Amino acid sequence: MRPTSLLFYTHGLVDGGAERLWACLATAFKERGYDVRFVQDFEADDNRANLRSDIPLHTLGSNHFRATWRLVKLLKQFKPDIAISSVGGSNTKLLAAIAYSGVPTKAIISYHGYDEWKTGWLSWLTYLSLPILSRAASRTIAVSNGLREELVDRWKSHAPTTITIHNPVFYPGNITPPSAEELASRPPTVLAVGRLVVEKNFTTLIRAMKRVRTPGAKLIILGKGGRRAALEREIKRLNLGDRVSMPGYSREPWSAYETAKVFALSSVTEPFGNVVVEAMAHGLPIVATACSGPLEILQHGRHGRIVSLRDDVQLAQAIDDALADPGNPMDRVKRAADFSFDVRVPAYVAVIDEVLAERRLSPKAGAGELASG
Repeated sequence: MRPTSLLFYTHGLVDGGAERLWACLATAFKERGYDVRFVQDFEADDNRANLRSDIPLHTLGSNHFRATWRLVKLLKQFKPDIAISSVGGSNTKLLAAIAYSGVPTKAIISYHGYDEWKTGWLSWLTYLSLPILSRAASRTIAVSNGLREELVDRWKSHAPTTITIHNPVFYPGNITPPSAEELASRPPTVLAVGRLVVEKNFTTLIRAMKRVRTPGAKLIILGKGGRRAALEREIKRLNLGDRVSMPGYSREPWSAYETAKVFALSSVTEPFGNVVVEAMAHGLPIVATACSGPLEILQHGRHGRIVSLRDDVQLAQAIDDALADPGNPMDRVKRAADFSFDVRVPAYVAVIDEVLAERRLSPKAGAGELASG
């Protein structure tokens, strides 16, 4: 019996949580014996190391129309049982390619952000067309309950087939979390990880550091993005050059987690928050803004400190409190384990099994119905 064939599709393996998830998911399914192929629009190396080297990698090109046509050819050649897409216009292109190719491939599409629709005309169309796309796809996945509500209530996604699967988060299995005493004795280093974009709101975090009273407290922001120059200007304006550093993007930020004392997330929107889980797996206390993803991970404050959006005063006070009393690392480590690959990948397996069962019942039906809605 041949293994189930899967095609994973995203725009590129850039330095984002969704892109990292897609590479790690493809690898996880390959390790479970599935026949896996990975498709991207353009080449990027930031998350290439998370994709197994024996998984065929196809690059379609950045032009949306040519990429869709090449995807049609690839679907006809590979004939995957299921194709799974994420990020931006990938969902629209995948469903259009399946419809045009005539293959019986079932589609699972996924959404990973509240403001993704602002990133380009095709991304905007991918959200605006959700009433159609979510009916053409077998399942539409949101990475948090809050995002699912947004997709259904605002964008009119088909509720019966729109589901939540919290992200499985990859982190090294050989982590040795610190004891409470070891964590309490660390230097007062605050760590933040994320792209330097408006949504991450590192401006508020930098301003909060100006208010932090803990002697010797320093902030490290790992990431890259278009807001770097603006953030550097803010650091200079506040005379924080000796307290705030931005060393850039790190493919393996584990050593930073191992030396930090507190993790801070200052986002104005955060559909999930992989970095929160990574930090908790290392035992760090969390200070996070009240976004849907972190709220769900932290169970509305049970596992971390929650502050209001864009409030540097609250954020500074919470950071001071966490530095003074970092608490028991093991409580956070246990919560992080709820989002491990071993726990969360079976949810994807279950959805794939359901869709395969539906495919056997109606082998000719699927995303090919896109044109009729």
